Amino acid sequence: MLKFLGSLLQLIISPAKGWADIAASGKAPADIASAGFYPLLAITACSEFVPRFYRTIALPHMIESAVVTFISYFISYFLGAAIFMALVGKVSSDTPEEKKVQTFVIYNLSVLALITLIANCLPTELSLVAFLPLFTLIIMWAGARYLNVDEGHTARFMAICAITVLTPPYIISELFSLIMP
Repeated sequence: MLKFLGSLLQLIISPAKGWADIAASGKAPADIASAGFYPLLAITACSEFVPRFYRTIALPHMIESAVVTFISYFISYFLGAAIFMALVGKVSSDTPEEKKVQTFVIYNLSVLALITLIANCLPTELSLVAFLPLFTLIIMWAGARYLNVDEGHTARFMAICAITVLTPPYIISELFSLIMP
């Protein structure tokens, strides 16, 4: 978990260097997910209980929020990786291997989960935190070299990233909020 958090922190501080180090490590996506991504999702889900210290929230509502948070990121990983893999060939002359695509999705969703964790731990809603997911676009842009995206297709690559990686957790979470009372 500590190596994963170290890689994640480096990715946030210096996205280009972070992607270079992730490429050099060559770890399997399943190892990255089990050693860092899934535990981060569990911690993020548990952070849904933190607002109870600041305001009165019913326990069933907090449990629902925790489950929805975990499931939305969990589903987003598999859904995002599958759709991204299908579309990334349109922006790259040589389609990146599935391992790289899954790693790319894991780390970007981890940044989003970390932002959710921060938002859950703050006693009030800050507008700055609401815009932090846009920082993930910078990390994705730096990851274009990691996935061998052609120079002229960066805008299309960013659109694919936004649709397949950035928005699914929020859409799935909203779908769950419509289903649950």
